[in-house]
Amino acid sequence: MEDGIEESKVPGLMPELDHSHNHHSHGSGIPWLDVIVGLSAIFISVVSLVVSIEHGKIMERMVDQNRKMVEASTMPLLTVGVSEFVIARGKPKIQLRIQNGGVGPALIDRFEILYKGNAYSSPGTLLNACCIAALPKGGDMSGVLHNKVSGMILPAHETLQPISIDGEVNRKLGVAFDAAKNELTFRACYCSVLDECWITSFNDKRPQPVKQCQVSSEDKLW
Repeated sequence: MEDGIEESKVPGLMPELDHSHNHHSHGSGIPWLDVIVGLSAIFISVVSLVVSIEHGKIMERMVDQNRKMVEASTMPLLTVGVSEFVIARGKPKIQLRIQNGGVGPALIDRFEILYKGNAYSSPGTLLNACCIAALPKGGDMSGVLHNKVSGMILPAHETLQPISIDGEVNRKLGVAFDAAKNELTFRACYCSVLDECWITSFNDKRPQPVKQCQVSSEDKLW
């Protein structure tokens, strides 16, 4: 190759490339503008994160509120009382009544009737304890009606009658039971259809929530 001939003009040879501009900058070339753009991107990311967190909290509160509304719309509330021994439809009668004053059905797992602190599971044992002097000879239970309560489902605004005494058939027993009713106390554990459960002694206190109703084979359930 002769001296003085440019390398770029020699056949088969490629001219050298200028590598000085191969790495292109992503910036604008204006330092202060690049800083502003970077800070803006960070600010937008932080704001987006905060909004996302707050949105999650709002959704959790909405879910919790909806759950509480559903629970409230299915909550049962049991009350119990003994009627006076008065004329009912022309006949003297005394009744023990359980009413569900709530808005959802009550699944009654345990219901106990106690006389002077002792639980009884049948009309015969209860009336022997409270009113044995008034019982007819031979243990005749004419005029005494009863219903099972434990294990039953009581719909909202409905009533169960654990025991009812027809005074026309057995007036003496009705009067005796009326005199003994102030010594009666009650206990119950019941649940809603959502398995929210409560225990109560039917006093002035509210029913207390429990995880589940505990029932023992030794319990004397009505």
